[in-house]
Amino acid sequence: MTNSTDPGRKASITIGNTIGDMARVVDLVERFGAAHDIPEAARNDLNLCLDELLNNTISYGYDDAGHHNLVVTLSLANGRLIAEVRDDARPFDPRQATPAPAGSLQARRIGGVGLHFVKTLMDEVGYVRVGPQNVVTIAKKY
Repeated sequence: MTNSTDPGRKASITIGNTIGDMARVVDLVERFGAAHDIPEAARNDLNLCLDELLNNTISYGYDDAGHHNLVVTLSLANGRLIAEVRDDARPFDPRQATPAPAGSLQARRIGGVGLHFVKTLMDEVGYVRVGPQNVVTIAKKY
């Protein structure tokens, strides 16, 4: 875990834009959560949502095959476990994603379900574009 301002209450990791690097984020969430007695259910929800956000960015966010960095920062504030994801992918606000498709699984088009999970499982979802970066913030009360 790396930290620049508040030892123990904040941790961050930089990963490359490869699916294989996502396991490092899971490990960070588990270690950070265990160190701060965050309930397993909250850690699992956060990991599921980060998996969805990172997978979408890595799979669909870039117009080139070059190397890009994604930075995930975890913090604690006011009884909330907060994750911030910064990337330089195409602008994408997950709050504006279409709602989960209705109807049977067979009748649904692929896509849309994962971001529905993010909005449902997290207590807060925020987005801002800062220069060339997407900054997505998700928070879970614990």
